[in-house]
Amino acid sequence: MSFPAIDWYLDADPMHKPLALALVLLLAATPIFSQSSARSSSAVQVTLVEVPVNVYDHAGNAIRGLTAADFELTDDGKKREITHFEEIDLAQLAAQKQTPSSAARRNFMLLFDLSNSTPTSIGRSRDAALQFVKGDLTEADVAAVATYSVENGFKLITNFTADRGALTAAILTLGNPKIFHTSDPLLLAATSAGGNMTAGPALERGGTKLNTGEYESIEQRPNAIIGPDTKDAMIAPFVESANRSNTRADEEYRRNRVSHEIQTFSNIARLLNSVSGRKQVILLSEGFDPKLVQGREAAGTVAETVNENDVAMSGHAARLNTDERYGNSAAASALGTMGELLRRSDVVLHAIDIKGLRGSSDAAEGNQRASNEGLYLMTRPTGGEVFKNANDLSTSFHALLKQQEVVYVLGFQASGDTPGKFHSLQLDMKKPDAKASYRSGYYEPNATPSAMETTLTAGEILLNDVAMDAVKVNVLASPFPVRGQSPQVPVIVEIDGPSLMAGANGLTVNGDLFIYAFDRENHVKDSLFQRFNLDLMKVGPALQLRGLKYYGTLSLPPGDYAIKTLVHIPSSSFDGFKRVDLTVPDFSKPTVLQPVATEQSGTWLMVRGTAKPGTTSGYPFLVAQESFIPASTWEISGATPQHLALFLYNVDPKDLVVTGKLKMTDGSTRDVRFDVVKATAPDASKASQVMLDLKADGLAAGQYALDLSVQPKSGAWSKAFTIPVAVP
Repeated sequence: MSFPAIDWYLDADPMHKPLALALVLLLAATPIFSQSSARSSSAVQVTLVEVPVNVYDHAGNAIRGLTAADFELTDDGKKREITHFEEIDLAQLAAQKQTPSSAARRNFMLLFDLSNSTPTSIGRSRDAALQFVKGDLTEADVAAVATYSVENGFKLITNFTADRGALTAAILTLGNPKIFHTSDPLLLAATSAGGNMTAGPALERGGTKLNTGEYESIEQRPNAIIGPDTKDAMIAPFVESANRSNTRADEEYRRNRVSHEIQTFSNIARLLNSVSGRKQVILLSEGFDPKLVQGREAAGTVAETVNENDVAMSGHAARLNTDERYGNSAAASALGTMGELLRRSDVVLHAIDIKGLRGSSDAAEGNQRASNEGLYLMTRPTGGEVFKNANDLSTSFHALLKQQEVVYVLGFQASGDTPGKFHSLQLDMKKPDAKASYRSGYYEPNATPSAMETTLTAGEILLNDVAMDAVKVNVLASPFPVRGQSPQVPVIVEIDGPSLMAGANGLTVNGDLFIYAFDRENHVKDSLFQRFNLDLMKVGPALQLRGLKYYGTLSLPPGDYAIKTLVHIPSSSFDGFKRVDLTVPDFSKPTVLQPVATEQSGTWLMVRGTAKPGTTSGYPFLVAQESFIPASTWEISGATPQHLALFLYNVDPKDLVVTGKLKMTDGSTRDVRFDVVKATAPDASKASQVMLDLKADGLAAGQYALDLSVQPKSGAWSKAFTIPVAVP
């Protein structure tokens, strides 16, 4: 028996169906208040609010050694008792190779501004970003890479991840589809299509939009209509008016581009609110022209001011561009809103002036004033910094990291019943001369996250092992050797039917299944994705009986891995998460795999995932050429008691000693005896199998744990396993 394809309720080729999770987000030019995504709960209730705080002195040095008594926190004006306090020295954790909590973890987003940067500056910024990723990020840090342009909006290239390879590929290519691609729906791992990795995407300067039609219409008028003596006199004022109109139209065009950028950043706030902890967005840009928001700068404007005064005194004040002279109040107001939304979502926007050293003017721009004030306008409202006049941009990254070395996590108990409501936080420091950076408040969870919020939230769950159990999930993973290839690792996911149906949308259940294999450095080495669309009229009884059992195969070289599985039900925002640690052994040495329990067919709705291209491995769960269905729990009694399969390599079954103790519900243990149901001699590849039966009469119905020991008669080595056991 094996896993059949259930095409009548499941997409036949799910890997080629459109993904519901949006990989590119074109943010609308309307500010949206940030909302946090609901996490597996139909009742909105905040029990513990965690507030990460960075404290540093005037020189930007992190201050260590503070206690809860040094902080006073109020929530909507009400003083809160700090019930949880933690000082986390990220540099020390990195040295000890430990991972902080998601609230304290440093989350960096490298955001490349393609609309306000030259190709040369973008090239320099990529070099600095690569150095930041390779040399400055610690093992405890995560980062994401994104781009922004007025035409294409905000594009997330790589999700928050610790995978330096994925970040490097994203930085080198900036998402150029000709040289970058990924099949990962959560953007945790990325691969490059090869080719010229140093070539960037087409960059646009975002300059002017001139209308020359009016000039041509005048120049082409025949002299029969406009006499030669009067032509110049007629053209002169018209051209002057056209110049003013086109200049103003150009200013309006560029001002609209700046407004679009400000509104986009406001919407990024809503997006990043779904990520726990503080988010440090590092904008790599030359900045927009600040006069589009705040009016003309003081320097170099005397002649223009005199000319404008003459025009006004001559009775032609309508010709003046007041936005250019005094600034645009709507844009300034939008900047304030953007800053507030980012602070509410615990986002600090920093900027690195990738122009490098600037003078007072830029000859390339017609001797206009060369200013990075536009970057200050973007970062000031969030409490961020602008790093400028540094041709070696890596020094700017070092200065930024210096402030983030120590994080204080303040926690307090709170409850709420108004989804999406914002609570304002105020933090007072009792230590003099200390500067604190913290979020301005928090939102009560909302049950309707966007697709991109779901992408970020799912990535955070997988990366930080966030407990999710609204959907009950069990996972079994076991490696098997494959000649000429990396070992195959079948992954069996058991999804509890009743909890799956609890997230149904009417008579259907639509869900996404994500499986990732992370190595010790938190790099994604392989992954699986499956979408399922279940018609409850057809499969409801089968789901109610047990649930859905999925079978897919990873390919992993020898090493240690964390197999992380997430089941997400979009209609209800229900999630189920499970982590299983796995060692893929060197099969040339004596090897005993994790024992696998068998299961009776017909009790689960079974789904076999689509095989990956280039894989030739067969179904490995066979003993004496008879296949069986693997189970995460061994049912040892009842009408159809099941067996336990041992898979051996370079080990003779006749030389094995198998012993076990059963852990009882009261904490005591009980010796058990095994009977060999069948066994095979080592084949040409030195592989063999043993099928065991367990004798444990008189056990009451319930859940137990079996401690199993396997060793040769010589005692030269031993292997220990713990196996869940159930008595129905």
